[in-house]
Amino acid sequence: MAKPKVNPDATKNIDAYLAKASDEQRPILELIRNTVNSIDNRIQEDWKWAAPCFNMDGLICWFIAFKNHVGLNFFKGALIEDTQKVFIDTNDKKKGNRMIHYKSLSDVNVEVIQDYVKQAILLNERNIKVDIAKKQNLKTPAYFLEALNENEAAKAVFENFTDAQRKDYIEWLINAKREETRNKRMAQAIEWIAEGKTRNWKYMNC
Repeated sequence: MAKPKVNPDATKNIDAYLAKASDEQRPILELIRNTVNSIDNRIQEDWKWAAPCFNMDGLICWFIAFKNHVGLNFFKGALIEDTQKVFIDTNDKKKGNRMIHYKSLSDVNVEVIQDYVKQAILLNERNIKVDIAKKQNLKTPAYFLEALNENEAAKAVFENFTDAQRKDYIEWLINAKREETRNKRMAQAIEWIAEGKTRNWKYMNC
């Protein structure tokens, strides 16, 4: 297969991103990158939300190194058939983004990545979009919007949450009795959302 197309600036950023990763996470990131690039020579590397991304007729997926795991996020994950039950929110198909978590290199199943990326490419080729109607009707506090705008990854995930998922976070913040408590909750919310986690992710059977 021919060498995949690249965006020189994006590739430079991704190279630097992987170079800064921990010794444990770098092999995971490299395997994901090499696997996605090998699937179709029309796939292009990109750089969005301070993270490595892949495009082909639209955004396919992106991956992020968190403190304790690597996340592989599919932009149209709600429409991808999760045959191997690897998405962290396997019981919710209403949101757009859906993520896979890898804590070690042995967790990475190359065949699963290949399958899901091919599904994502087909969705883009057919111009099939996730229905996220009515999301804009929710009233999100200005201070929360400002925090989301400062974290593009969290903003992208939050915009694709269901109304109920967004409401869970909003109510958690506005119910804080002290500003200090609210700010701590908001920092935690931004971290979780960027990882693709719903407010009650700890109670989910993932």
